[in-house]
Amino acid sequence: MSTAGIVFSNIHDRNVSQLTTERTMASVPIGGRYRLIDFILSNMVNAGITKVGIICKTNYQSLARHIGTGKDWDLARKEKGIVILSPYSDKEAGPLYSNRLEALQSARVYINSCDEDYFIMSDSDVVANLPYDKIIEQHEASGADITGVYKTIEVKKPIRRTSTLFDVSEDGRITGLTSHTEIEGTVNFGMNVWVMNRELVKNIIQDSITYGKKSLSREVLAPMVAEGKIKIMAYEHKGYIGIIDSLDSYFVTNMDLLRDEVRQELFHTENYPIITKVKDSAPTRYGSEASVVNSIISDGCLIEGTVENSILFRGVHVAKDAVVKNSIIMQDCILEARSNVNYLITDKRVVVGTGKSLSGCEGHPFYIEKGSIL
Repeated sequence: MSTAGIVFSNIHDRNVSQLTTERTMASVPIGGRYRLIDFILSNMVNAGITKVGIICKTNYQSLARHIGTGKDWDLARKEKGIVILSPYSDKEAGPLYSNRLEALQSARVYINSCDEDYFIMSDSDVVANLPYDKIIEQHEASGADITGVYKTIEVKKPIRRTSTLFDVSEDGRITGLTSHTEIEGTVNFGMNVWVMNRELVKNIIQDSITYGKKSLSREVLAPMVAEGKIKIMAYEHKGYIGIIDSLDSYFVTNMDLLRDEVRQELFHTENYPIITKVKDSAPTRYGSEASVVNSIISDGCLIEGTVENSILFRGVHVAKDAVVKNSIIMQDCILEARSNVNYLITDKRVVVGTGKSLSGCEGHPFYIEKGSIL
């Protein structure tokens, strides 16, 4: 039951273009101290997967710095371990990839070198603590060629991204697979986590190059489902997921982490820890007049003012009489005295000057780009 992991780091960058100007979707910060890729890597190592390839395209310097040698996830190994697959194309594969199938084509040298029985592949835009070990066990026990992970969700606010929806039979088989650019209502939402048999992946890549196929979902998996020639099973995830398809959904997913039941499920599930890069920061200091309510405060902060319903990353300084509400403040930001922010997302190293007031609103958070001084 040996398995290798493949992570698509750039596929959904355009959905949160404000946050991915200088980073990949995989390295977008979340929850005060994590990056989105931490969830995927943790899911993999928790399942005993020790060989992981991360397919990159652009803006992956911050991702490379975050991952380093992979030692924080026990992936710094002489054999196997973690590999960043930098952009690559040749005469057969064409230009740099724009979708998952082309990404797999660009990584085929790495994929062909793998001798594991299965590949488990994942995008980087969904926050979830998935038991990959159980998914792989079900895949093997069912005799499936492919297993796709989904969650039944009720979409009240339309999700605007290319999403794959499943039709699932009573015996857990995928009987229909369709792609949509906008979804609404109750749907079986495909989480873009797939387990596939090794030789099938290699055959899909070679076939797609030969016949010029571009879309893994529409041109490969959907016809396979329709033809019924191979066994494609579904695994239902019943826990929490955060779907990041816009700046607002990024904000909402972060705010979900302020709910105790979400934190318990994501970070305190036995045998399924979420691991991130360790930084030896000093503890946060609180001034005598500081007030903090329902917030996540990371290490190395200095809080002298008021923080409510917010997430503060490492090294944030909230000065005396400054007020932070309903906001996400990333690393090393400074909110000077008497500043007031509400429904704000600040990227790293932003300075909000003395007495300045900035506010978005529910459903439309206001974003400040990295390094801005206001």
